[in-house]
Amino acid sequence: MLHACCLRVRGARLARGARIHAGSRFSRVRGIEMGEHARLYWGGDVLLGPRGEFRLGHSSHLAPHHYCLVADRRLSFGNHVAVGPRCMFFCHSNGIPADVTTTTFTECHIDGDITVGNNVLIGAGCIVLPGASIGDNVVVGAGSVVKGELESGWVYAGQPARKVKPLC
Repeated sequence: MLHACCLRVRGARLARGARIHAGSRFSRVRGIEMGEHARLYWGGDVLLGPRGEFRLGHSSHLAPHHYCLVADRRLSFGNHVAVGPRCMFFCHSNGIPADVTTTTFTECHIDGDITVGNNVLIGAGCIVLPGASIGDNVVVGAGSVVKGELESGWVYAGQPARKVKPLC
């Protein structure tokens, strides 16, 4: 409770019942918004730039050892989202340019907001890349790599994540 109070004073917007484990780390608190009964478990990192935004909807949680590189983008999770342990979300990352022979890799970046819909399950150890959009009622299998758009109502798995079967 004391940890949440300190975060609120520093600018986080935490709804009633939102909990952040004291072992969670933030580069910046302003820009964090959590819905009712949302949870961030221990050992996680949320790295926000001056204009970055992190939103976790109500009754959603990120399991231990999550890593969220938001930078100056937006990472948004809907309501009733369950994210397994050791998942990573990259709104900012290095990328391979079209002119690969003339540009150094350290100077090439890809940026994009990440949006996760409502009622989503993301299995342990998944990696979500810049610009990904996960629809409502989606299951992402453990160890998958998510890029692009995942349509609502499907189970996805693999590297990259592909449709496996429709949900009921």
